[in-house]
Amino acid sequence: LRLKTKDNIIGRIQNIWFIASGVLATLFNYYWHGPEVHAWDLRFLIIRNILRQYFAKSLPHTMSNDTSPTIDFEFIADYIAMNNLPNRPLQPSIGYNQEHNIEFNSKNCVEYNVPHYGLSSDKLNQMAELDKQLAQTGHPRSISCQVLVSTQSEFANCDPNCVLGMGPLDPDERIVLYFHGGAYCVGERSLTHMHVFAHISRTTGLRVFSPNYRLAPRHGFPSQLHDCFMAYKHVLSRGFKPQNIVLAGDSAGGALVVGMLLLLRDMKCTSPSAAVLVSPWVDATCSGDSWTRNQQYDYLPALPLTDPFHPTRMFYDAGRKFSPAMLKELQCPLVSPVFGTDLKGMPPMLVQMGRNELLHDDIEKFVAKVKHDNKNGCVRLETYEHMPHVFVLFDFADAAQKAFSSIGSFVREHN
Repeated sequence: LRLKTKDNIIGRIQNIWFIASGVLATLFNYYWHGPEVHAWDLRFLIIRNILRQYFAKSLPHTMSNDTSPTIDFEFIADYIAMNNLPNRPLQPSIGYNQEHNIEFNSKNCVEYNVPHYGLSSDKLNQMAELDKQLAQTGHPRSISCQVLVSTQSEFANCDPNCVLGMGPLDPDERIVLYFHGGAYCVGERSLTHMHVFAHISRTTGLRVFSPNYRLAPRHGFPSQLHDCFMAYKHVLSRGFKPQNIVLAGDSAGGALVVGMLLLLRDMKCTSPSAAVLVSPWVDATCSGDSWTRNQQYDYLPALPLTDPFHPTRMFYDAGRKFSPAMLKELQCPLVSPVFGTDLKGMPPMLVQMGRNELLHDDIEKFVAKVKHDNKNGCVRLETYEHMPHVFVLFDFADAAQKAFSSIGSFVREHN
């Protein structure tokens, strides 16, 4: 393992060297060979290369499929959590956030009447039943949820304590319910995502709610989808109306948004007013040609599914050997929406992706299916030249600022 396994001085030095070596290598290549893509400045390149090094080298990707059951994924979960993305409060000049507790009480328990999703449906109902039992015995499970506002929005002159609660500020208040990305393994409470939330609050003029769902590999699929569904139910129970909620998410969070929309549609529930997907991870099998074509540009590594530390393997069923049966399970639309044969009934949807990202072809295929199944032109695809996966994390880049502005316009358009 290349990063710290203990939070002590030696571990911190280990992490500093891991980052510093990437920065030094980037500086040398930049001044000796020039930028790989002329649209990337040095700051962009350094961050992209640090992310690449983190995803490619923080875990050993040389282990065979047969070793999967022998790996201690509880230890790996602790290791990932210890080396998660930076968790620091927002600067007041950017925004304010407050964390709340969402308790899954008996009132909000759910039954997933979606048998056509097979094993995924069974797993969802097992989790729902466990939550119901915990609630009935007086020990309800809970997750936390961030509420954030930008100081450059209409809330700028408001008392933060008044606008950071979980209830509606007025009966028709609109909000963004955002599911963060991070391969289902990282991303909660990260400063990078807090900045994304602040930009979206700034351009939409809305408050952003983001649940901290359970993370893999300690909690496998469909823990994340179930937690997001329960968070949505909780928001409704607080008085928000479905037509006043915009669902949004990036990468894995984008897939969670689509999974939510499918569940809401199939369970005959009212859908949110709109959806925003940034680089959605819609194919957990990673089958598109762009996984090969864009390897030199994106910061994500293109790993084989036989790798026990492949993000798909860790979030779906860590420790289980990859097999044709698992590949079939990964093609469930709740896991990989691109394999859905019925994507009808989607609300207006904005999809943004980078031209240089590994997921490019998978996203393009997904959008084509949504367009085919929804004849009302409900989906809009925006492709940003030279940009990698979830490029809005590079919030200083012109492309990211254009994307945030487009999100603001789209949300206002579908008021």
